[in-house]
Amino acid sequence: MQLTGKVVFWRDDKGFGFVVCDQTQQKLFFHIRDHAGTEGRPQMGDTLQFNVKQDKQGRDIAAPWQFVTAKTTTLAPPHKAAVHSDSLSIQYANQIALLFRISFLVAVIIALLFGRLLYILPLLYLEASLFTYWLYKTDKEAAIARHGNRVTEESLQLFSLIGGWPGAYIAQQQLAHKRSKQSFRREFGFVILGNTLLVIWLLSPWGEQFLARMALWAG
Repeated sequence: MQLTGKVVFWRDDKGFGFVVCDQTQQKLFFHIRDHAGTEGRPQMGDTLQFNVKQDKQGRDIAAPWQFVTAKTTTLAPPHKAAVHSDSLSIQYANQIALLFRISFLVAVIIALLFGRLLYILPLLYLEASLFTYWLYKTDKEAAIARHGNRVTEESLQLFSLIGGWPGAYIAQQQLAHKRSKQSFRREFGFVILGNTLLVIWLLSPWGEQFLARMALWAG
């Protein structure tokens, strides 16, 4: 059934917004890729005609949609400045990720040599989780904008492996990102298992002996 509604939010650089249905008063997500016409881009206050379907997460969205009144402007790609901004965001995320990996490795080595790894382990987990959540958020925004340059899945899994998996799990649930891809979810499960086994080993007598030997060697 064809429904109508008014646009109450629109972000042109990302190509998505929200429309409130006149018939049901439901607030629905819509994306520029589901535009059934060839003219114009939506603005706040525009009236749309649309159907309701479900996305991959089972949520109702307005798609396909078109303008009730034809727009006079032509459909244009996202502004170059917006695309450039997205590219800079991903490049910045990748650069910070590299610096974080180096800093994390140095911190672990120093903690091992001085026999303090178990004492700073909670702090390392917290920092890795916060950083991993930020990476997921950055990649989610790039995915919404349909940006070709993305944070690699290998990077997301790596930061989960070194202790950021709690942050990754929260990001998957809150941001609805990377939780429907079965291959990624399966790898994520192995990452959690591997990280958990490593921590259990470090807390075991064998792990304590290893940490003691490292501290002795450093001394």
